[in-house]
Amino acid sequence: MTRSARTLSRRARRRVASASAALAALLLATPAAAHAVPLQATGAHTVAFAVKPGSGVPIATVTVFDRTTWQAYELGGSTRTTLAPGSYVAVATAAAGSAGYLIVRTFTVSTAAQTVTFDPSAAKNVVLHTDDTAAERTGIRATLLTDSSGTVSAPVARDLRVTPFSVPGLSLSVHEMQQRAGSSQASPTPYVYDLAHVWKNALPSTTTLKWSRSQLAAQSIVVHGPGTRVPTLLESTPWVTDPLSVPATGGGKFTWYASPNTLLIGKLRSGTGAYQLGSSAHSSGWTGTLTVGTAPVQPGLGNTTAFSDGALTSNEDFPRDQSGVFQTNFAQVSETTVLTDGESTWTAGDRKLLITEKLPAGPRKFTLSHTTVANSASYRLSTRAQDVWTFRSDPSSNSGAPLIDPLLTASGLDAFGHVGTAPVTVSVSARSRLSSRAGAVTVTGIAWSADDGAHWTDLPVTAGTKAGTATARLTAPATTPWVSLRVTAADALGNTVTRTLTRAFGGPAAAPEGHTGALAISDVDITDPPLVVTGNQELTADYTVTDPSGTAAADLVLYHGSYDRPTGMLTEPSRPVCTPLSATAQRCTATLSTHDLLRLGAANAGTWHLAVVADSATGHVEDHDIATVTMVRKAHLNTVDVAPEPVTKGGRITATGTLTHDDWDGTAPSGYAGRTVKLQFCKGTSSWTTVATGTTDTGGRVRIGAPAPSGNGRYRLAYTGDPGGPILSGTDGVTVR
Repeated sequence: MTRSARTLSRRARRRVASASAALAALLLATPAAAHAVPLQATGAHTVAFAVKPGSGVPIATVTVFDRTTWQAYELGGSTRTTLAPGSYVAVATAAAGSAGYLIVRTFTVSTAAQTVTFDPSAAKNVVLHTDDTAAERTGIRATLLTDSSGTVSAPVARDLRVTPFSVPGLSLSVHEMQQRAGSSQASPTPYVYDLAHVWKNALPSTTTLKWSRSQLAAQSIVVHGPGTRVPTLLESTPWVTDPLSVPATGGGKFTWYASPNTLLIGKLRSGTGAYQLGSSAHSSGWTGTLTVGTAPVQPGLGNTTAFSDGALTSNEDFPRDQSGVFQTNFAQVSETTVLTDGESTWTAGDRKLLITEKLPAGPRKFTLSHTTVANSASYRLSTRAQDVWTFRSDPSSNSGAPLIDPLLTASGLDAFGHVGTAPVTVSVSARSRLSSRAGAVTVTGIAWSADDGAHWTDLPVTAGTKAGTATARLTAPATTPWVSLRVTAADALGNTVTRTLTRAFGGPAAAPEGHTGALAISDVDITDPPLVVTGNQELTADYTVTDPSGTAAADLVLYHGSYDRPTGMLTEPSRPVCTPLSATAQRCTATLSTHDLLRLGAANAGTWHLAVVADSATGHVEDHDIATVTMVRKAHLNTVDVAPEPVTKGGRITATGTLTHDDWDGTAPSGYAGRTVKLQFCKGTSSWTTVATGTTDTGGRVRIGAPAPSGNGRYRLAYTGDPGGPILSGTDGVTVR
């Protein structure tokens, strides 16, 4: 007999810990925004709002707060309203050039209509910074908030300007993030400055705050990549403003400097996955270290399956890394929980709480399995984590189920969760949730697999000095791309557990492509290759997904270098848009933004590869190289200079010029060395003809000699060695005598 389990929503599923989750939820709660309120006050007067003439700053929004009740009134697109007599503060938002504005004006409504004028020139530049002159701002946000939690946020811009004020009950919260100037994905920033401050009741005329590095709280973040290198962001959220983010390393170390005694909640986001970093609210000069992403990733120690009033409730963990940091926000993660007592079966699907009906009293044997599956381009380890428990319990006991939690660690993994050909020590620590009441826990087996669990090899197990601990030695053959692990344990009461981690860590060999089932990706088309990276551009990839189920999810990733050790990587920021072609096929479009490529190093120019990871109910596809695109640093040729001028018929001319290309490692174009440049001549309206060629030196300079032309005309330089069309210089006319 099979019964469907009652299910409940599990929004608190990815908590950092029960206590800190409650704190984070409170601190991240969005304050009540200002809202429009119909005005029906007796004796109200008309108030008009205007901007100072000639300021050149157009007002976007106006919000008015009653300074007694802090009731908020949003004017929307209107420039006037009616207000009852009283004291008010008006806040205008605006954006002009590189600056976002919060313009504050206090005024009083008494006996007549009036006009309140906003003066953008009174707004001061608000800056939070350190004594590190090599740092640059990556983002700044600001919010004005009131005692009633009404808020007004400044437009997102490069600079922030706010009018100084002295208004009890009104505060300004500012958040700014910085990194080392010139940082790129190829050379990530070694530090992040996360600066925040709240001016309560007044913003003084001096709107610059400065800390020395030694005054900040410093946390060293060691990042272990999830099986590959992916674009990674440190995302930080203070109490009232929206989050800011800074590019960080996807496999390495950086230091997170934060304003002292300021609560900042961090998240390390990689592609479609993320690690919760908890909150930072440390004292001045505090230092610490946090390591995230260490494989194998697996469910942590739990206590979330229990009997109550004769019914069993199960709410098991998603995987965590070795530091206990949650692995969250996967775009393609599924979860299944199944309970059976030999007669009945209860099942709960993805992110659902399993609850049985009331069960008969008396001891009985149960089998509980909890499985999470995560297949994505950005996370390639612990793609399937499964715990299977057998236990005996009395449903009337109103106690936790006697489950055993085994935790696995592996030695010798690199920053991307891979191991070489040296031996690995697999360590297991298992304990019962009943603690000493279950008696001693024994690790009964450790096995490994090189083919995702199709075949298993038992390892000799050495018992540890403490109960429930054991180790085993494993040498992965050089041909092994992935190592899966399986461990079994039992307690003295006969309760057992089997934990299986598919692709617990990477092996010495490069990962092969994967194709299972009938799922297929075909007809891939990339628009506008090659891509000359000169600004925030987009690259569109169209492809056809075919599967008997008719639905499939796919991650696209654009990478430079090798698939396992890419030197650059981009993933799509949003899900593909798909249109059905038939009952089993759909045409999808994914957009990859090249904004992050603007900070790549020069070594990342050249050929990039498009990979796809797709999943459906009936299959899995992992193609590492379905298409290529060339990323080109834009080249430039300055105006050619031809000498002598004029030239004698039958003599020789010499043309000089400089070929440069955008320097992704610096701030100005750099010389393009060793490239062939053509010298071309045009007489009158005739076509251009190549008359000679030359090679650029280390600074990109070229010097080309050629016989003088037979008559007057024009010269130019042309470079055609890069995809994307010829690069042409200006022209220089010559007169022939």
